[in-house]
Amino acid sequence: MTADAFWAALLAGLAAGVFNGGLARWSLGRALNSRDAVFYAVFAGGIFYRLVFLVGAICLLREKKYIIIPFTSALIVTQLVFEALPLRQHGTKRNS
Repeated sequence: MTADAFWAALLAGLAAGVFNGGLARWSLGRALNSRDAVFYAVFAGGIFYRLVFLVGAICLLREKKYIIIPFTSALIVTQLVFEALPLRQHGTKRNS
């Protein structure tokens, strides 16, 4: 494995993670003050979308096994940072 391939896979995973995490954060932010059924539907749909995206990326990269690990690890960590941490910090704004 060359260093260029490692860094390219890492940057591609970061870019995909920023996109997926930002999309999940935006959609959960819009559904946060909705009814519980809507929020859970958006939450479950987001999990399903990210799982399908991850499996699709692994299927596309199966021939290049040496870049799967840096790509997927950067993808997963970046999604976590963009989605879970801001939601945990701010929480819900409901008066319940």
